[in-house]
Amino acid sequence: MMENKRMMNSKFLKISSSMNYNFTVGFATVFLCAIIVVWLKKDRSDRHRLPPGPRALPILGHFHLLIDKEKPFHRILDSLSKVYGPIMHLKFGSRPVLIISSLELAKKCFTVNDLSFASRPRLTQGKHLGYNYMLVGWAPYGSYWRNVRKICALELLSSKQIQTYRLKRMRQIRKTLNILFQHAQMKTTVNMRTVLSQMTLNVLMSMIMGDRYFGEEEGLSYAEIAYLVEESLVLHGIVNTGDYIPWLKWLDLQGYERAMKKVQGKINPYMQKIVEKHRENAPEEKEDMDFIDVLILQAEENSEAIPDKDTFIKATALNILSAGSDTSSLALEWALSLLILHPNIMKMAQEELDSKIGKNRLVEESDIPKLKYLQAIVKETLRLFPPTPLLVPHESIKACTIGGFHIPAGTVLIVNAWAIHRDSRIWNQPLEFIPEHLLKKNIEIESIQSLGNEFEMFPFGVGRRGCPGSSLATCLVHITLARLLQSFDWFLPDDKTLDTKEGVGMTMPKLVPLEVVIKARLPSHVYSNSI
Repeated sequence: MMENKRMMNSKFLKISSSMNYNFTVGFATVFLCAIIVVWLKKDRSDRHRLPPGPRALPILGHFHLLIDKEKPFHRILDSLSKVYGPIMHLKFGSRPVLIISSLELAKKCFTVNDLSFASRPRLTQGKHLGYNYMLVGWAPYGSYWRNVRKICALELLSSKQIQTYRLKRMRQIRKTLNILFQHAQMKTTVNMRTVLSQMTLNVLMSMIMGDRYFGEEEGLSYAEIAYLVEESLVLHGIVNTGDYIPWLKWLDLQGYERAMKKVQGKINPYMQKIVEKHRENAPEEKEDMDFIDVLILQAEENSEAIPDKDTFIKATALNILSAGSDTSSLALEWALSLLILHPNIMKMAQEELDSKIGKNRLVEESDIPKLKYLQAIVKETLRLFPPTPLLVPHESIKACTIGGFHIPAGTVLIVNAWAIHRDSRIWNQPLEFIPEHLLKKNIEIESIQSLGNEFEMFPFGVGRRGCPGSSLATCLVHITLARLLQSFDWFLPDDKTLDTKEGVGMTMPKLVPLEVVIKARLPSHVYSNSI
């Protein structure tokens, strides 16, 4: 009996031990599975919190969707946004990219989350053309950028400083009018892209570098610097695959990195010589200073914040020159093109000039506030055809939330200003050139130069990284267009039609330059006295 009981207890203990073991293993398995399920749900939730977007290919990401020989880049992104929504997540190779195509979401990026998106992606252009990211447009967010931005805003590009250089601007505009007046007398066709590009470059070169350092005696070729600046502008607008697929970078398959090094290797010695000549011949009067003179002075006064003075001077001068010349000339070419296509609007602008200014003198910068319809024409042009349809890329320095979606740190932000400016929820007949759009909204000139109260158009960017030179650009565009419309009537040659098709690429040129025939519309003594 006792033996049987011991055997039964032994079996019970074995069964109990086996049950305990099985329970422990089972509990551990269930616990581990629960952890895995929670982790998978969290991972899936995190991934679902990213904005929507198309399926990416390994290595290439979404590059295969962004190549189109017929469409410019901003239109490709606009087409994708119509499918996936106004906030979209793409992969450029290995880089995460956030595409914003609505006003409400853009506001979130540049107000509540402006600090999160205050930096720039480190691209090849910034390294080779931007003096290793010392050029303010490419500089990462930090103390150097803040110091240079402050100098630009207060010492170079404030309204007061811009007025200091008024005579230099007007001298170059008068030279352009003189060229056009000769064409009007000879009744010859004028290529306005060439004329406007040369004029804006001359204006900026005279303000930034001065005229006194160029010529055979000085050993500096104005034409050579202008050519190199134009080459640099082209390279600033390219997409280098090595920036997005890092293991291809060393191959430089497109040859862009070699081209950037070559251009910079030529332009840097020119800029260094110009800086040295400015130091040797420093003007005694502040009124005689150009931008480089001011930058030399600021570099000395801020020596602790700017350890490499010469690089700061060269980079900042080139930044203003490259950012201002192309955008201003393109805005003027588009404005003239749109007015030629809408002769009734051109006539109304000329009637405003005749009634407010008259025909016995040329319009001056001080007259621009009186010319409300002219201002509306400029702003409507910038709405339809912003010189940078995609704002210069930003990069998030910390994670944030936009539109309920999680945006990780290190995400590149691209805002499609072109699409927002044509949003039918904001603008009535958004695809039409109607200056009354801006008259009705009563958006003042200043409100499109920075954040503004309206925030319905931002051709020069907004927030911390908005263009500090927007005041200079709008000033130049307004007075140039005013004088062109006041001085001449504009026609297409008999055998020409106007091609307003946008160019393929990152910027906004037309494929065919604007060619016109012009007729003088003021008394001859006005030209002889003023030009």
